[in-house]
Amino acid sequence: MILDLENPLNPELLIDDFIKIHGQYPDTPRYRVATIEVVTCSEDLQPVLVSECGSCPKYVKRFGDRVFCKKSMSLEY
Repeated sequence: MILDLENPLNPELLIDDFIKIHGQYPDTPRYRVATIEVVTCSEDLQPVLVSECGSCPKYVKRFGDRVFCKKSMSLEY
């Protein structure tokens, strides 16, 4: 995602879209390239930032592009 630091009203763009519109790679003083990692929570199937997974009690570990969590067990009597 590309962020315009001089004009906050400009929309955020993906790198491919930025190059298609402007015809060049973003310059660093004005534009910032940000990486945002989002995963789907296995508990409630909602999108969360990867950085939020560490505070979850079901979080086990992260390895590469994967996040490992404990499976929930529901027992019904």
